[in-house]
Formats: sequence, C-alpha cells, structure tokens
Amino acid sequence: MRSWTTIIALAVIFAFAIEFRPLDHFMTSYLTSRGVNTTDTQAKDELVRFEDYFSILTVTVIMMITDNLLYKPVIFFNVFCGIIVYSNLVMLNNFIQLKVAELCVAFFKSYEVVYFSYLFARVQDKRYYQATSGLARTALLMGKCCSLVFAQTLVVIYGKDYVKQFPCYTLGSMVFAFVRASFFPSVRRKSYNNDDTIAEFMLNNNKEPLNSKNRPIQSQSTATEPMLKRIWRDFKESYKNLIVLKWSIWYCLSLVGFMTIKVACVTHKLGEDEQADGVVESLTVLIGAISSYKIGMKRVNWELNGNAFIGSGSLILGVCVISCYFHQNMLSIQLSYILFGVLIQAMFVTALSEVAKQLKNNCYALVLGFNLFISLILLLCYKEIFTRGNLFKMDNPKQVLFYGGLYIFLGIIYLIPSGISFNRRLNNRCPVYDITE
Repeated sequence: MRSWTTIIALAVIFAFAIEFRPLDHFMTSYLTSRGVNTTDTQAKDELVRFEDYFSILTVTVIMMITDNLLYKPVIFFNVFCGIIVYSNLVMLNNFIQLKVAELCVAFFKSYEVVYFSYLFARVQDKRYYQATSGLARTALLMGKCCSLVFAQTLVVIYGKDYVKQFPCYTLGSMVFAFVRASFFPSVRRKSYNNDDTIAEFMLNNNKEPLNSKNRPIQSQSTATEPMLKRIWRDFKESYKNLIVLKWSIWYCLSLVGFMTIKVACVTHKLGEDEQADGVVESLTVLIGAISSYKIGMKRVNWELNGNAFIGSGSLILGVCVISCYFHQNMLSIQLSYILFGVLIQAMFVTALSEVAKQLKNNCYALVLGFNLFISLILLLCYKEIFTRGNLFKMDNPKQVLFYGGLYIFLGIIYLIPSGISFNRRLNNRCPVYDITE
C-alpha cells in the first residue's frame, strides 16, 4: 500500500496541471477574435447558458456513477473530455461546434468532485482528511494562480493577439494531467458497508466478537442489492447526519455566491480595468492557496467549534461583500474582495473535510456531487430570475448587495446555536466557593 504522502504528492501534481489553463482567463477574447466567428453576446450569453444546463446534467451522472466505478476511470474520462474541448479550440471551430463541445466542458469541470472523492476514498484514515482537503485545494489554487500570471504576462509582453496561442498551452497541460492520472493507485472495492455493519453489531452485542458466519451474509446481501436502492439508502443515511447537513447547507449557499461574485463584478461601478482585475484575482488565489494550506494543517475540534466558525466566518464574508457595494475607493474594494476570496477558500477546505469524515467509504461522490448539484440549480434559478429575466433583473451592484445580505443571514443563523451551546457550557461549570469559618 502506498503511503499517504505518496498519494498526496501524485494528486497535487495532477491538480496543479489540470488547473493550469491560461485560455480560461481570456476565453471571451479568444472566441471573439478573428479566428472564431463568435460575437461577444454569443460568447457571454448563449455559451454560458448551455454550460449551465449541461453542468446540472453532467453532475447528476457523475454523482450516480463515480462511487461505483471507483473514481479512477471517471478521472480519466473527465480529463479526456478536457482534451477534446481544448483540441477543438485549437482547431478554431465554428459556433455550432462550440455549443456541442459545451457538453464535454460540463463533464470536464466536474473533475473537482471526482478528485476530492478519490482522495478521501484512497486515504481512508479520517484523521488526515482535513490535511488532504487543504493540500488538494492548495494545489488547485496554485495551478490557477500560475496560469493566470502566465497568461497576463504573455498578454502584456506580446499583446492581445497572443491569446490565440493559449489553447496550445492549455491542451499540453491537459495531456500532462491525463498521463499523471495513470500513476494514481486504484481504489479497491470493499465489502459494502462492512466496517459500519461490524461496528454496529459489536455495539449492540456488548462488544462481543462477530463470528465468521455472519460476515459473508452481510456482504452477499449488500452485493445483490440494486444499485439505485443502495444509492438512495446511502443518500438518506448521509443527510440524516446533522453534521453533514449543517456543513452541506452552508456549502451549497456559499458556493452560489462564490461562483457569482467576481472581481469585475465588485469593481464595475468605478470602471473596468482588466489588467488591475487580473492582478487582484492573482493575489486572491495565491493568498487563498496559503490560507487553504494553513487551515488544513490546523487541528481543531470542529464538532465543538464548527457553528462558531461558520457563523463568524459568514459574517465576515458578508461584511466584505457589502463593503464592496458602499466603498467608493478602488483600493478598499479590492482589499475587501481579496479578504472575501481568501476566507471562503479556507472555509471550503473545512466544509469538505468535515462532510467527508461523516460519510461511509462508498458515497463520497454521491454527497459531494449532490451538494454541487444543488448549488448549480440555485445558481441557474438565480440567473434566470434576477440576471437574465426581465421581471427582477438586477445590475452588478445589486447582486453584490444581495449576496452580502445572504452571507450575513447565514452567519446569524449559525451563530444562534453556537451562542446557545456556549451558554450551556457556562451554566454547567461547577461553582467555586470561598470556604471560610
């Protein structure tokens, strides 16, 4: 068996390579360039809408099949879809072909669910889950940061026309990630829920050893159980756990805001400066990678302090976002955005590890994928009602204010049980008396 450090080393290199995509930061410029016959409206509206709908479809498929296929084949498939996408972009396809390729884009961008699920299933020891989550997200963010700096540097040196070369760099990174994935150790199939069944049996029988006749009966009954019925049972058992439910609700709602709020959105009212926005985004991702690593290495009793962390962190996120709405100074807005991006990345690390610690070995992708599925549904509804719809259409400043209020609301909701539990701990302390004669 390979050690935990070996698995992490392989996964970190893979994550860096798969996030090193210079083209993504200049996709609109590339699609509207002379080589591709695509208007700005088509690139920003039609292609994004196709990607939104396809993403929901693909995440549904991914969360249903990944745990049963033991992760590694799905990783290969996701990266292969990325190779197809960027190969098409290298050949400069027309707009109709680009819309068809959006299905491959949606499958490719679900790699994060499969990547984290594979790591949790392969590491197995739940003591390392927080460190695993921290290192994995650090690698992803460092790959994104380096690709952004690389792309910005080339554009400054050679001009905007050099964007046409970015698909080649991105395709090379995808091929390298595909080759690196082949070195991943496979996840072995275990008897379904056998560890949980044995633990429950011993608990109910005063820790008497489980005799050998009962073990194959458990494995045989679960092996012959229909897949959909088994998935539904795992789904219900996972979300009955209050810790899973608590972190999942926060993760789903916070991810919607994170996917919507970009640096151009908060700086829009003071004018657009693409180069300055690129620098701010690079700093946000870089410091976010550092914060992800740091919190991954921290040992904290999250069962005791989880509500306080979510509540106080969400309040800070809300204040950062709302301050971007009220500030009239560009530097203040940029600093608030950087703090928002850094803090939410650290909170994502904790959310993923705390959810994974409560799950069985066979349903990581099911739960993580379902959380992403809910986030994408909420994001799509928000876009159709408030940004694309004519009835409640909101401009960028109003969207910033809306999500700032959402984060503050989440902070208050999670701080209430934290305050109650803190008050109980104070009341349960033994009083100290001064004994005098």
